[in-house]
Amino acid sequence: MAAEGLTGSGAALRQAMALHRAGRTREADEQYAIVLRAEPSHPQALRLRGILARDAGDFDHSLRLLRRAVEATDNDPEPPAELGLSYLAAGYLQLAEAAFRKALARDPDSRKALANLGALLQFRGHLQASVDCHRRALALSPDDLEVRCNLANTLVEAGRGDEALVECDTALSIAPGRQEALVTRGAVLCGLERYADAIPVLEAALAAGPDDMALINLGLACQQLGQTTHALAALATAVRANPDNARAVADLTTLLSAEGRGGEALALCADFLGRHPGERLVLAARAVALRDAGRSGEARELIDLERLVHVGELSLPRGFASLVAFNAGLAAAVLADPSLLANPASKSTRGGSQTGEFNADQQPLLRALREALDTELRAVIAAWRKSGYASHPAMDWATDHWTLRLWATVLRPGGHQLPHLHPLGWLSGVYYVQVPPGIAAEPGDAGALEFGQLPARVIHTEEPECRIVAPVAGRLVVFPSYFYHRTLPFISVEQRISIAFDVMPVRD
Repeated sequence: MAAEGLTGSGAALRQAMALHRAGRTREADEQYAIVLRAEPSHPQALRLRGILARDAGDFDHSLRLLRRAVEATDNDPEPPAELGLSYLAAGYLQLAEAAFRKALARDPDSRKALANLGALLQFRGHLQASVDCHRRALALSPDDLEVRCNLANTLVEAGRGDEALVECDTALSIAPGRQEALVTRGAVLCGLERYADAIPVLEAALAAGPDDMALINLGLACQQLGQTTHALAALATAVRANPDNARAVADLTTLLSAEGRGGEALALCADFLGRHPGERLVLAARAVALRDAGRSGEARELIDLERLVHVGELSLPRGFASLVAFNAGLAAAVLADPSLLANPASKSTRGGSQTGEFNADQQPLLRALREALDTELRAVIAAWRKSGYASHPAMDWATDHWTLRLWATVLRPGGHQLPHLHPLGWLSGVYYVQVPPGIAAEPGDAGALEFGQLPARVIHTEEPECRIVAPVAGRLVVFPSYFYHRTLPFISVEQRISIAFDVMPVRD
């Protein structure tokens, strides 16, 4: 950095920082701009102005500034750590991971980079790597409550519930009665289906004030124990505490509907979707409420299993001799992936394993798959638009610019997936890499993908319509992310390997 006393930028920078701390963001931005006109490569001004732009929601400007800040320094971990946060906010998860790792290359003990990389790896399903990051961060700062709670949540996702509860106990010994620690312990207990144990913990957390996630988990625990009145009260309070929490609105919608209060349920959905068009959890809940209210035709239009579930074959990616060889390579890559985890507790897979999110740029086979999927997706979307679905709620998040999140599922004999949806995606899909040859001869719809069936936590009075899609190697299925779906069990001895994906909109 240039010497501030010689350049005259020191006073302007101090004034900008004071304005920034005071929340006078427009004036702070003007002062940072003054510093940068005098010194275009001033690392601190670039970094702080980049943070300011991110907080204002101007991610493109933030990224430009923070990339310049990274280039202006050699050893400081702060600019790449902040760049990672801006990539994360903008939805570029792989670039965020690369930035956090760059910060750690500059300083392996950067707590900010370790904590945020751990949280990102948890989100992307790389659970053991996330645990390792959290533990490294805690070795540097054992009293960091946020990191310890994140570690507890990661451990329960990985099926290591006892370790998660130990971390919760440690958090509460560090900060007795702290709401954040109690909320985490309650969530962990719910994740372990220990609902009766969770209720007093969540009630203790709420004694400190409303917390929408604690209220949602309290609603779940009460619902699972048959305490419907208490569940309704908790979820209604959650919606009042945070009217923009989609999970709270969706859970309250389906519970109201099951209690015969369909008018209230549908009004709640309409209000939320008027503010958040296309929100996946609430669209799915609206379909349930419509069916329960006897409006099955409207539910069928919203969940159009015939015309909005595309079933096709993947075109052979460029550079490969045959689809058989391509799929064999994909299968080997999936089985060798270090993130492959048996029965992850937070996922729908049972009797099988699931990888974390792939970084397709690092593997030629996956990069070829991503390119082939992009081509197929554009054709599917164009066909839906042409057939009159441009204004359908499934297309509320429609865009020509997206990223793909890819991960794999490996099912053993008897393996299956519970009903679920993908709340963060616009569209989702599955590509069948390997299907046991004897599966077609099994009774029923063994190993098939079934659309429509609802999870046990979604209370309903009317059964949904369903559609079955048989698994075939090379087959591609695409559907709106709010469509509930599951995989049925099979008995063939070979593994069933598929790659799932979410289409994540990138907003201009």
